Amino acid sequence: MKVILLCSDYQEKLFPYDKEWQPACLEVLNVSNITLQVDFLIENGIKPNEIHVLLGHKSKQVTHLLWKYSGIQLSSNFQDFRSFLAENYANLDEKTLIIRSDYVFVREDLKKILHHDSEDSVLLIEKKESTEAICAKIENDEIKYFLGHPRDHYVTHQVAGVYSLSKEALQYIIHSSNGFEKRISGSMIPNSFYMENGLNQYIDDGSQITGIVADKEVFQMKFPWDILNANIYHLDLMMSQLTENDISSSAKIDQTASINGFIKVGDNSYLGKNVVVNGNLIIGNNVVIDNGAILNGNILIGDNSYVKDYAKIEGPTVIGKENKFGHNAEFKGVSMRGVSAVHYSEIFGVIGRYVDIAAACVSGILRFNDTRQPHKITGRIYTQENSNAIFIGDYTRTGINNVFFPGVKIGSNSALYPGLNIEKDVAHETLVIKKQEIIENSWGAKKYGW
Repeated sequence: MKVILLCSDYQEKLFPYDKEWQPACLEVLNVSNITLQVDFLIENGIKPNEIHVLLGHKSKQVTHLLWKYSGIQLSSNFQDFRSFLAENYANLDEKTLIIRSDYVFVREDLKKILHHDSEDSVLLIEKKESTEAICAKIENDEIKYFLGHPRDHYVTHQVAGVYSLSKEALQYIIHSSNGFEKRISGSMIPNSFYMENGLNQYIDDGSQITGIVADKEVFQMKFPWDILNANIYHLDLMMSQLTENDISSSAKIDQTASINGFIKVGDNSYLGKNVVVNGNLIIGNNVVIDNGAILNGNILIGDNSYVKDYAKIEGPTVIGKENKFGHNAEFKGVSMRGVSAVHYSEIFGVIGRYVDIAAACVSGILRFNDTRQPHKITGRIYTQENSNAIFIGDYTRTGINNVFFPGVKIGSNSALYPGLNIEKDVAHETLVIKKQEIIENSWGAKKYGW
């Protein structure tokens, strides 16, 4: 079986992680999603030379991650997936597995479609928001049609980014037109390429496509909060499998540490004096947790990081590699590689690579009316789980005593002036400076009656 991984799209709605990231390369539990998919395929008998990767936006980011897999076919400079299929059609097997690599799966669901005996099949999930997705109607496990962003009553499931298709089905995709020929009256669909448009014609001409419903959650890296939600979900799955302690022989745990839960500790890591762990904890290699640090809930900490000096981490949280949390810093959410927050701060959200969280930075995440924060993105309002978190793009510097309002998004390579209230989104590569008015009056002992 040949496998095609689609890693070409730019996702504008992912701001502030759109500019610096190919969505397929975003990390789940500190491992790039595209790497997780390739490892899964190889472990399940797919040879590297049977894997094709279609590149586009941030292609070098993908090739950097995959160059060690000798034999993987990397392809770019195609207008869209149709032209790629047409160019490579003769070399494909009778069945091809197509995976959108900006989707995050549980391995068991990928196995369901990888090993299914149907000639043509598509992975589906239960409906969440049908007007935000490409959906399908199934009856007796057979897909009757696909629709783009339909109203709820027209469909039964959402498409989940995996297709196992015969060469005949691929021919329909190659020769499909843009948009959706099958649609609801009054719908407005971009004049772009969608595989499902060709598959609708394939079904209309008498072929059958099986709908395989995933047992677990499937996430698409489409909005910034999807990074948070996917990591939380997979962290909880990982921690549910941690049923006993697993401590490296080179790790050390101080006798004053209080541990209430299962822990997995990597090589040369250290849990030091007066550390408190309430929940399950997995830490990588060369990690230091010391001097009264408090860790509550399910927490994963990447290699070469430290949490110390009464810092407090609230789970569920995934801390990236080479992170520094110290001196009463508080954090909950997802931090990427190289984040630093070492002096009095309280942050909840997604923090990009090598972001510097300055002293006394605070995120306000609870709105006064206790509702989720709405986001206006590309002309539409979105209000979803964890949309109240804050989202800071890669390589950005915060200022002392910044206050972040619920849901604000800060672009990459930006800088914030001390004392700012961040009430709205900040674009990439932006310096935000506060204009301060100063009033001076006389003062002295005479004001006290002397």
